[in-house]
Amino acid sequence: MLYWYELKKLITAPVIIGFCFLCLIFNGLIIFTSDKDGLADVQVDTTGMTDIFDGFDAVGIIAKRYIDRHELSGEYEQNVIRKYEKLQPVIDQKAERNESLSTYFGANTPYFHNLLFKKLFRAMVAESCLLALFVALMSTGYESARHTEGIIYGSKLGRNILRTKFFASLTAGGAFFVVIFGVSLLLFVSRFDLTSVWNDNVSSMFNRAVYEYDKPFITWHSFSVLELVWASLGISAGVVLCFVLLGYAVGTLVRSGYGAVITAVVAIGMMVVTEPLFPYGSTLRSALNLTPVVLWLNVGEWFTDGYADILWPNFECIGVGVSIASLTAMSGLTVSYFRKRDLI
Repeated sequence: MLYWYELKKLITAPVIIGFCFLCLIFNGLIIFTSDKDGLADVQVDTTGMTDIFDGFDAVGIIAKRYIDRHELSGEYEQNVIRKYEKLQPVIDQKAERNESLSTYFGANTPYFHNLLFKKLFRAMVAESCLLALFVALMSTGYESARHTEGIIYGSKLGRNILRTKFFASLTAGGAFFVVIFGVSLLLFVSRFDLTSVWNDNVSSMFNRAVYEYDKPFITWHSFSVLELVWASLGISAGVVLCFVLLGYAVGTLVRSGYGAVITAVVAIGMMVVTEPLFPYGSTLRSALNLTPVVLWLNVGEWFTDGYADILWPNFECIGVGVSIASLTAMSGLTVSYFRKRDLI
């Protein structure tokens, strides 16, 4: 009964519903203002074309480019080289399977791919994360805002309500995630006909890495378009869970509602501004790419080799796993502290 009461407070809050509605309008604008004429009836014949991965030298082409561009040397240079030495067998397998001969949307592939996997996914992940953060902060700060903290949490039994608040926040965050992604992707497939490309490989010769139009789109594993959508949804859900945990931990630790919001904003900002302080190829910079906020910023690079600041294969999976574990531990510590502190 208490769980449903807590959940109802979150999913019926006018400010939350209004923000969710605005997010859907924004996503609709992204979708319906995008050009689709170039994607209609694309006919590409790859017969006789050469597989771009045949004889492709990852170290000599990609690693060397990054090393020269950022003037890397010593440990940083070796870190980048080691990454692309690990990628080379993957590229050789792609050549054996002729993955690059997949047509996708032909010459219009980079436009479409970036529209879906970078622009729209970045918007959907950001919106879902903000909603998850809001509901967690609202749930944990509800009693403080109404000056009933002393009454509700005055007993050991009352402080156990935090567990209920966590599950209510988790459910509400998950529900808004489903709404944002479900409605937005439904609008996307209603506007763009993807039936001919669902099974095409995303490492098509026509595709390009994010922000690098002279570099192929190289994934650590073989993905069709549909498979990459599902995989990206999984990582997106993990990032959203991170923001539920962040909001829950901050809201439990900081009694003031405004203080909790400011603390959360500072924590998010620190994740963004700290990463560029370290050089490309450094382990520290690569580790900072595993934080939830930077994972969101790198959404278009998920499952790929990424850039020179990403050193580990499957960085998005590592990042989500490490972030969830860290934030879960932090949430547990804040709850333990809350149960022992004096609220008077």
